[in-house]
Amino acid sequence: MYKIIVKGTVQGVGFRPFIYRKAIEMDVVGTVRNIGYGVEIIADKEEFADIFKDAPPLAKIDDVIVEKIDDRRYNDFSIIKSKDSEGTTILPPDIFTCDNCMKELTDKKNRRYGYFFITCTDCGPRFSMIGGQPYDRPMTSMDDFKMCERCRKEYTDPLDRRFHAQTIACHDCGPRLHFHSGGLSIPGGIKEAVEMLKNGEPVAIKGIGGYHVACLTDKVPVQRLRQMLGRMHKPFAIMVKDIEMAESIVHMDEKEIEMLKSPRRPIVVLKKRSDILNDVSELDSIGVMLPYTALHQLLFRYIDEPLVMTSANMPGEPVAISREEFNKGKHFLSHDRKIINRCDDTVLKVIDGSPVFLRRSRGYVPSPIRLPIDCDGTIALGAEMNNTFCVCAGDNAFLSQHIGMTAHEKTINFFERSLEKMLHLVQIRPKKIACDLHPRYNTTRLGKRLAKIYNVGLCQVQHHRAHVFSVAAEHGLKDFTGIACDGLGYGEDGTIWGGEIFQNKIRIGHLEQQPMIGGDVATLEPKRMLFGILAGTDHSEKLKLWTSQEKMIFRKMHETGFNTMKTSSSGRVLDACAALLGICDRRTYEGRPAMLLESYCYDDIEKIMMLEPQKPVIHTQDKMKILDTTHLISYIASEMEKAKDIASFRKDAATVAHYYIADGMHAIADTGDRIVFSGGVACNRYITDLLIRKGVLINKEVPPGDGGIAFGQAYLANL
Repeated sequence: MYKIIVKGTVQGVGFRPFIYRKAIEMDVVGTVRNIGYGVEIIADKEEFADIFKDAPPLAKIDDVIVEKIDDRRYNDFSIIKSKDSEGTTILPPDIFTCDNCMKELTDKKNRRYGYFFITCTDCGPRFSMIGGQPYDRPMTSMDDFKMCERCRKEYTDPLDRRFHAQTIACHDCGPRLHFHSGGLSIPGGIKEAVEMLKNGEPVAIKGIGGYHVACLTDKVPVQRLRQMLGRMHKPFAIMVKDIEMAESIVHMDEKEIEMLKSPRRPIVVLKKRSDILNDVSELDSIGVMLPYTALHQLLFRYIDEPLVMTSANMPGEPVAISREEFNKGKHFLSHDRKIINRCDDTVLKVIDGSPVFLRRSRGYVPSPIRLPIDCDGTIALGAEMNNTFCVCAGDNAFLSQHIGMTAHEKTINFFERSLEKMLHLVQIRPKKIACDLHPRYNTTRLGKRLAKIYNVGLCQVQHHRAHVFSVAAEHGLKDFTGIACDGLGYGEDGTIWGGEIFQNKIRIGHLEQQPMIGGDVATLEPKRMLFGILAGTDHSEKLKLWTSQEKMIFRKMHETGFNTMKTSSSGRVLDACAALLGICDRRTYEGRPAMLLESYCYDDIEKIMMLEPQKPVIHTQDKMKILDTTHLISYIASEMEKAKDIASFRKDAATVAHYYIADGMHAIADTGDRIVFSGGVACNRYITDLLIRKGVLINKEVPPGDGGIAFGQAYLANL
């Protein structure tokens, strides 16, 4: 006999039924069961270890260990009770409803016809309903629903598609749907919810990992939604019925369609076909997703137009998982399955054929990402904004779902609960804590507390080093040059960094440090940043972007340094350019000025490269190479004075600004090493595309923004 241990994503994906069917087909005797860190198979034929190339589509096999044993007690093959043992179980993420279930959903002869929670072993919620391991029904939120006789028969039949499908349910025994409005509760209620949507009302819809709020894409319902959520300008994502509906709204290439249709069903940021849906997204792009649950499909039975579909939460707070949490809502389409692990949608965009994560969450978490070294027991807590944390077991890094702004009390509480759950699921004891360098981040304070609780070392990692090391980790690099471009991060010299070049761990260059007039207020009012950059030039007097009183106050603050700090942030330079060109005068959501500036760039990347933009001005100070950004902004201001067609000039100037930063940073980083690029600005399709064309490596599996910081912290803390 042979004991075969299979490690990887092999629980909750129909792996044991697959093994059983193969055993019957090959006349093998023995057993299969879940164990703490994978699946254990006992088989009488050694060649049985070669069957895994045909594994179920959601399975991912990392390792197969075969051991000969002396055990002759088997007469047949059976699936036996799971064993709870030590080790790391790799659990599957939440996956869209598969094609087989969708066929049953629309088959009037099928007993699950029209059932909103139809699933099988190949699809449906996983991570959002897992409370512990091994992945069996008693350890999930489905334990609240006792199977009916027909579901029990399917669940116990090894040849059935729903054998040991922990989500198995039907109209008779599974979760139920209700529409709640004005004190009324209507069973089912899908038609009633759609009718409310058609009347222009936002409706909160309970999904897999939390509530969405949906509405029509027309101006009035979108304005109602913005008032409800306090998001006056931030772009919303939309859900479309199918690819054909998407094609009427956005441009898509083959890779973007592939990502939209993938089983993980992310939101994909796509270029709008024309100047449409501006109430939904003020940018030239819009986030689009396809239905990924049966409930979504049922909604589109009764409505044939796109729906705004956004997370139900106030800015900075976690997505709501109950009606009580989302007290802004008036109309709810809810089900009674508890959400154990709340989980926002994943958001990505495709740049030069490569998917770039803006947010890695539903559909991807908790799938691990492989590290190039053993980081076992390292807990990395990430940054403050767009936070995720990272738990390491051996060379596997388990990045959390999107947590959000940890400066908010509700969000840091969500962070701590989620970390506790992840440690329980992964079953490791912390051996090292890594966190940001910023002394006032809640995650830094938590890191110091956890280091004392577990009596382990604390490694504080500078924000931008974590960014570039996140890319280095993905590509297995130890010797490299890294470019980090983003908004703000606490620097080792006490200033605010944000446009940095590193050779391995050593900082060798950066963007020119510019004054932030009013400190953090300059991040909200880009014209303050612009004044600080142009102070001392004729442009600060000629431009009519400031009132006389503002000029007087800003000049005094600049001269005295009162409430003014220096920053090398690339994001703030892009903000200043947006203010100069009259594109954005106030940041009402993260990245707004720079994202609007990006929308003004030419669509054709080749045209950007043909503009013959300004050659980067680089000087050396104290052995540090510095890219002169005052030169860039002054040049644009001078050219703007001569421009006859301001609309056309904006496109030229926006394009020049992107090229200047990309080309200048690359010139400093061109040391002969492999070059990597990360940070929030790496989500910018033009700067990133330009650098990719120069051979620069980018993040592939983690977000380049702050959502990937924890991954870089974990790697750097172990070098």
